[in-house]
Amino acid sequence: MAAAALVLSGCSGGSGSDDSGGGGTPTEATANDINPVDRADLTQGGDLRWPLTELPPNFNYNQLDGTLRDTADVISAVLPAAFDFAADSTPTVNADYFSDIELTSEDPQVITYTINPDAVWSDGTDITAADLISQWKALNGTNPEFNVSATNGYDQIASVEQGTDERQAVVTFANPYADWQALYAPLYPASTNDDPAVFNTGWTTGIPVTAGPFELGGIDTTAQTVTLVPDADWWGDAPLLDSIVFRVIDGDAQIDALANGEIDFIDIGPDVDKYTRAQGIDGVTIRRAGGPNFRHITMNSTSPVLSDVAVRHALGLAIDRQTIADALLGPLGGDAVKLDNHIFMTNQDGYQDNAGDLSDVDVDAANAELDDAGWTREGDGTRTKDGQSLTIRFVIPAAVATSQQEAELVQGMLAEVGADVQIETVPSGDFFENYVNTGDFDFTVFSWLGTPFPISSSQSIYGQVQGDDIQQNYARVGSREIDDLFAQATSELDPDAARDLGNQIDTLIWEEVHSLTLYQRPDLKAQVDNLANYGAVGFASVRYQDIGFTS
Repeated sequence: MAAAALVLSGCSGGSGSDDSGGGGTPTEATANDINPVDRADLTQGGDLRWPLTELPPNFNYNQLDGTLRDTADVISAVLPAAFDFAADSTPTVNADYFSDIELTSEDPQVITYTINPDAVWSDGTDITAADLISQWKALNGTNPEFNVSATNGYDQIASVEQGTDERQAVVTFANPYADWQALYAPLYPASTNDDPAVFNTGWTTGIPVTAGPFELGGIDTTAQTVTLVPDADWWGDAPLLDSIVFRVIDGDAQIDALANGEIDFIDIGPDVDKYTRAQGIDGVTIRRAGGPNFRHITMNSTSPVLSDVAVRHALGLAIDRQTIADALLGPLGGDAVKLDNHIFMTNQDGYQDNAGDLSDVDVDAANAELDDAGWTREGDGTRTKDGQSLTIRFVIPAAVATSQQEAELVQGMLAEVGADVQIETVPSGDFFENYVNTGDFDFTVFSWLGTPFPISSSQSIYGQVQGDDIQQNYARVGSREIDDLFAQATSELDPDAARDLGNQIDTLIWEEVHSLTLYQRPDLKAQVDNLANYGAVGFASVRYQDIGFTS
């Protein structure tokens, strides 16, 4: 699923490694590694045991609490998406759901969606233009009762109307929108998008409606599992698997579960212990791919100690991001590379270093800037200002070794400039919903899992906050200038010009010290040898109906 917004992930696993697993020479962004096998050569049946880091708090991916990797993994098997994407991010119309999707006018920009006449929701209703109309209205930002994760693209649409019949929708844009192929992924039914209450809470305890090769078999909150089974009414290629069982397992415990034969794969990411142990498990292969995923530190600008951009800048100067990259990526082999861009990854066209003076460590300058900001220090103690100490709550999820290591490294670095970093470990299942989304942190660290659309999918992260509507801007800082540049970039149809605007945006993000990018994380999966048509997917869409076992 290549959604219009980036995906949250608290654990490790992603993209950007070289062939030895390191980060020095990034894997080509066009590459993936999924053990491709023709469906006819695979065994019919079998149960795929898929680890999650938490039970999704909301199965509505478009709602603020739902935009998680775990949510995407589940709902991509049961809901429509307009396009499929290849490993090189080339889009093709998802013929299971749409007979045709065509740019029918350039001025104004008009996209005509013709829906597959066989496509139906699990409640028996046809998938129609009404579903596309309803999703646009829910996600375009005009109704604050919808607690959306992103309005990207939908806020650029002037109208969505029925075409020649109810199986056709005509989408007209108010302004040109370059990344229109990111929209309607996933598509939810009008019964969800017509009502803010259903949109916000109707998918918190289940998946009430589906339209995919799989349907919900059950959710066991005690066992922390979600089971999907083939949908007997599915009109496309029948699934090969008997079931997919998603099971919540703490990140650090997943390697043990793989070794014990309890699950069929794990994300390794920059976790050296997992990487080393996986190499020694019989019947397990490590797969690698390129993709736009990265680790970063978000600074909460509403925190009393971080509201001053000068303080955020000073702390940024004291954090040695290259040392963090070396510590996390170096042991995997190759040279580690810190990331100096929020929009483009090191293996994407457009990448350049926009970090300015934050590209290098300067402890002396950091101390001087904190002095100038009024934070005083006695000897080697913690700085204070107006009776308040420079204490930073660094909130991380439990059982994620990568986050713990990153936080401890930052703790030691900031002690040199008189900042007291207190690492607070919280339950993984509460991390995003109760801490990140609500702003209950000073620093936090997690991954953004990107899409083939680096500019438009970043808009909800770095755009200005409108009251309680933060979308994905967990730093809660932005500017009109950034918003205006995003508007220009997403309407720019020339790729080179759009990338130039993207880098102008990134320069401003660094200037306001919204967050500190750390490194492009490796996309490494350790999985059983006989698992086919799944693995380190990179940009590619997952065809759940084609996943199977060779024996």
